[in-house]
Amino acid sequence: MKGNTLSIILLVVGLVVGAGAGYYLAPSGDGGEGGTGEPTTVVKAPLEGKTIQLGYISSTTTGLETSVPHIEEMMTPDYNEFAEKIGYDIDFEYLIDDATGQAAIHLEKVQGYKSMDVNIFIGGGWSSQAQAALSYCNDNDMLMWSASSTSPLLAISDDNLYRMCPTDLVQAPAISEMLWSHGIKAIVVIQRGDAWADGIYNILEPEFQDRGGVILERIRYAAQVTEFSNYLQTAEEVVAEAVEEYGEEHVGVEIISFAEFVTMMTQAQDYPTLYSLKWFGSDGTTLSQQACDDAPEQATNLRVYSTYAAPADSEKFNDLYDRYYELVGMPYGYYTACTYDIGWLLAQTILEAQSTSALDVIPLQMRAAFNHYGASGWTRLNEDGDRYASNYQIWSYHMVDGECQPYVAGLYNGVTEQVTWYTEEIGYTPPTH
Repeated sequence: MKGNTLSIILLVVGLVVGAGAGYYLAPSGDGGEGGTGEPTTVVKAPLEGKTIQLGYISSTTTGLETSVPHIEEMMTPDYNEFAEKIGYDIDFEYLIDDATGQAAIHLEKVQGYKSMDVNIFIGGGWSSQAQAALSYCNDNDMLMWSASSTSPLLAISDDNLYRMCPTDLVQAPAISEMLWSHGIKAIVVIQRGDAWADGIYNILEPEFQDRGGVILERIRYAAQVTEFSNYLQTAEEVVAEAVEEYGEEHVGVEIISFAEFVTMMTQAQDYPTLYSLKWFGSDGTTLSQQACDDAPEQATNLRVYSTYAAPADSEKFNDLYDRYYELVGMPYGYYTACTYDIGWLLAQTILEAQSTSALDVIPLQMRAAFNHYGASGWTRLNEDGDRYASNYQIWSYHMVDGECQPYVAGLYNGVTEQVTWYTEEIGYTPPTH
């Protein structure tokens, strides 16, 4: 079955690519009876024999630990094997860099690619980074694909940013239902002060309140902060009063953060009420190797139940999951699968266009995405170039043989808007209202 499926895929893609390259590969002359008999001239495809350089910007330096092996040992070999099988002497190569967690640095990296005439890249992993680079990409004819930017503020039609993940217009209701279905009546929100976190909060607030929930306090910190004592002290005072009113099992902490949540968890140990509560998060706090390495006890104590778009349950995803886990010892998450799928779309559309110009490749993205079923599922995009809605897994952290590991604790169904908690995995039944 695998072989038949691969043959069908290669045939279909070959037909598409052939349509774009046919002119360049066709011999001149009659070729039939009555021809001149003279040698024909074959014009090579414009990209034949070339190395196609694409960019990849990791949001953080820590992210390179898993993204580099994923790109160099899985993505690039797979795309090059594909190109070879359909008859192209072409190599894809990713120029890998990182934004060190800063939007301004991300823009500098994008400008660096432009100076090297690399006009197509995967980046903008954080919405703040994508936002900082978008105008430059639009003005300088560059294509930016993001695997994990979710801010609704960037849902813009006819720009040069495409996103392989759903926006927070879908995730925020999932977070709200996660909280409510766990019996949480009142929350303190601790969030980054950026467009991404603001976008989630602005939707989460009415969603949670419509369910009957109470937002006790919104604590907003600058994205560059590394010391959280003042913020945690404020949260401690608020939740201490709330526990007396609602009961400990009905009060929670919602963090809308990225890697800094690891530092936040370690410092939270000094605040007993805060540390005794269940914590909840979003896609920014899932599958964190740094949390497992630097704060394993804190992560497993606080749980940090976090929403994360659910990949398709397919043979393709499961095969990549096994390869990735053997490579880096971490689960193959949705955004990682999205990165892999972006790479496929770029490889196919570059071959079809026979060009590395973003102006030639951009018009092919919507159609290619619509016709592609990747590791993350059907990659269909909406009119803004963003992924259609999906279900959300709820991830957490637990100890297995003395080691901290991420695991799936539940599922939010985007159709029914209901959460199913995997009680056997989490070890208890969440309280009711």
